[in-house]
Amino acid sequence: MNRLYSMVALFLLFFLCVLLVGTAQNQFTIDATKLPETPPPGRGPFPRSASPGHSANLPIRLDLLFPTRALQANETTPVDFVITNIGTESIMIPSSIHWNFVRTVPTIVLTLWLTSEAIKDELARDIDSGRLFKIQTVVTSAKLYGMSDDSGSFHELAPNESMRVHASSGVQLNSGTHSFTGHAELLQVLDGRSERIGTADADVVTETLSTPDPSAR
Repeated sequence: MNRLYSMVALFLLFFLCVLLVGTAQNQFTIDATKLPETPPPGRGPFPRSASPGHSANLPIRLDLLFPTRALQANETTPVDFVITNIGTESIMIPSSIHWNFVRTVPTIVLTLWLTSEAIKDELARDIDSGRLFKIQTVVTSAKLYGMSDDSGSFHELAPNESMRVHASSGVQLNSGTHSFTGHAELLQVLDGRSERIGTADADVVTETLSTPDPSAR
């Protein structure tokens, strides 16, 4: 009898593992690791709060994940932004990495980026004095676009469903143990003018990044 119970328990465990693996594989995923070069759509993003949460018009939970925790030769690292609908109704999330600038219809832009003390300062040299100074910029990890006349440029996210965006940190990072926060901003853009729809901030995560592999250069 005990052997029968053990076999049933093992079967249930196996079924649960298969179900979880299948769910992970079916998660909608966008590869934004090779974004085309585009000018910024109106006002650029800016660092947000280190406290997790979201604005009323963007009912999502944002999670920042580090798949490899290894710095590449250019001192960036792959990151994943996981967006989960925590509302009670389906929401439409921009899903295209391409934006046609000749369009005269409203475009919804989802910008994803991270903040951290691990980000290396970006320096420039003053022409007159020759001194270096810090450039105050925010580099984005991914931009996704949804055109109002193209339903295929959106992904419908049902309640409790998640989508994953593969991206690059976009910024050069120092190795070692650091804290990181993911951020999201949803804008409507038309004729060069932008209007914020909502924002979201992820929980702070602590990761240890390894130094770049010299053989990868």
